[in-house]
Amino acid sequence: MRIMAWVGLLTVLFTGAASAQCPHDGWKVVDYDLEFSLADAPLSSTERDQIYRVIDYKSVHDSFTDQQREEERTAVLSSRVGFINLARDGSRQLLVRGPLLYCGASGNCGWWVFIRSRGQLKLVLDAGGAFLVGDKSTGGFLDIATEWHLNSSEAPCTIHHWNGVKYIETDNAGK
Repeated sequence: MRIMAWVGLLTVLFTGAASAQCPHDGWKVVDYDLEFSLADAPLSSTERDQIYRVIDYKSVHDSFTDQQREEERTAVLSSRVGFINLARDGSRQLLVRGPLLYCGASGNCGWWVFIRSRGQLKLVLDAGGAFLVGDKSTGGFLDIATEWHLNSSEAPCTIHHWNGVKYIETDNAGK
């Protein structure tokens, strides 16, 4: 009996059953070329610096040596930036996709969502994978899902809901 319980547990853990697939009805994959690079986006120098630091720290900095700082800067500034309407009040947020150099062959990229608050940008989502926007909202902001493509048949999904301050992961993927 104990062996069957272990086999069942291992099957759940290693077949991906524990990671839900994203429900695709009501979700739109954000799969368009964002309008600006970080270098030429219509941002203040303070906003550009804030985004730069997040991207560099989260995904780029450790890939370069001290002698390659100019290449590092070029990579970070190649990140794509666009405006997206996630809030039901009509305000626009900044959506940033990390440099293509750091996106996987299956389309897994780093994604960040920033809102403007009190003259500064505030990071409200730090995620990776494919970026999907739902047609339902929580707390006045549209729900977001990220789907990490592991291979052609596995793509674990994480649903993110607005909690009034930022997006948080929920455990209801696939529901």
